[in-house]
Amino acid sequence: MTLLILWLMWPSPIDPVRWDEPPAPGLSGPSAPDDDLAAATLYRVGEPGTAHSIAVSTDGMVYFGTVDGDIMRLRAAIAGDGIHPEHLAHITDEPVFGMAWIDESTLAIATAGNLHSLNLTSLEVRTLSTGSTSHAFGRLTNLAVAENGIIYLTDSSTRWDHGSRRPGYYYDMLENRPNGLVYAWDPRSREAVPIRDRLYYPNGIAIASDGQSLFVSESFRYMIQRIWIGGPRRGEIEVFAKNLPGMPAGLAMDDDGNLVVAMATRRSRLLATAHRNPLLTQILIKLPQWLRPTDSRPRGFVLRLRESDGQIRDAFHDPDSALNYLSSVTVGPGGVLWLGSAFGGIIGRFDPADLGDQPTQP
Repeated sequence: MTLLILWLMWPSPIDPVRWDEPPAPGLSGPSAPDDDLAAATLYRVGEPGTAHSIAVSTDGMVYFGTVDGDIMRLRAAIAGDGIHPEHLAHITDEPVFGMAWIDESTLAIATAGNLHSLNLTSLEVRTLSTGSTSHAFGRLTNLAVAENGIIYLTDSSTRWDHGSRRPGYYYDMLENRPNGLVYAWDPRSREAVPIRDRLYYPNGIAIASDGQSLFVSESFRYMIQRIWIGGPRRGEIEVFAKNLPGMPAGLAMDDDGNLVVAMATRRSRLLATAHRNPLLTQILIKLPQWLRPTDSRPRGFVLRLRESDGQIRDAFHDPDSALNYLSSVTVGPGGVLWLGSAFGGIIGRFDPADLGDQPTQP
């Protein structure tokens, strides 16, 4: 009994706040479960954490990063189970989380604490930024490059030391505090400037088709924000989509005026209970991981939202959880969707056109 009392009195590593999250919307209509992603071609490219994010060139080459900070290339047109990715460069010893094109031969690369670039012709690696003048990056997860060369970055959390073995993202999910920011890195000043703070784990980012705003996913609040970066509304922020049926992660714009969203998994009743009971959460987090209650398996899917109003147009589900937790989506040539996995070491190739004529929301 004494040991139990001491254990209960032992400080919790997290300080959660209560959030009475709204009931999850039902998966029906355009978001109804299907088996569409069962048709995706899967490429097993490495250990868990490999291919968290993907960049696809106009000639169909697929680039991705590893947990050891390497950049790899997959010749997707001829890839198969017997084809091994080609090693291009070592960027850092940190995992690679985000990738985007600066120009047709240069990649911008986000690791947890640094922004880099890689010239694919010379294979020259440059460190562009380690943070703002006031503090270092916490956990960079994704990035998008505007036509004027400004790189916008999601720093999901400055709360935890994400370079350690401590699962900072997991703690952020349970604490539910606004520890995230969006940065703009300007190639002229070579400075990273925060343009929005107090975000709840911003994780995915995409530039609107007119270049006037950013879409930013807040994974653990099940919502997508719109941040205006140009025009008369510059500096404003508004909710683009809220109370989504899962955790939004990576974002991309397609050529049909849709925001494509990689939904890591469906909503969790267990997590909702944790959000509503912070004292219970503090106790459970002190248990060994093997004793903590968990959901059975991830159920990732992809949503397409109309850029005009944020309404769900259609969805593609992963019925067998083959892609694990979806982390990113990239729209390649011909509208093909390339899907990254947070822990699967898998790249998915999915062409919505292969489904034929499917009913969608107008």
